[in-house]
Amino acid sequence: MPCYRCGTRQSDPERGPSPWRRGVVAEHLVLVCPACQRQAGWADALTACGRCGSRHLIRRLDQVECLDCRMTRDAVPDAPVPAPDSSLADEVARALERVRRRE
Repeated sequence: MPCYRCGTRQSDPERGPSPWRRGVVAEHLVLVCPACQRQAGWADALTACGRCGSRHLIRRLDQVECLDCRMTRDAVPDAPVPAPDSSLADEVARALERVRRRE
């Protein structure tokens, strides 16, 4: 899954905790890379917990859970999907073009 803000794809994880942060946007789980986390206001687009205001939410099994206060709620069905990142599709198209040129 790419970074929600810049589209950078996560590489193989190193041992220890991941520097990537999870969050929820429009009822969908998203990741934010370490570079984007250094920018002011990086978490502003993330959904906040209705109970404690934390943006430390995750989505799993059609539920959204706050990892700080543990409030769990059902996810809103049919919520609009955040705009897809086209950089992966562009990268794949460029790689296919390079392969085709070699043939």
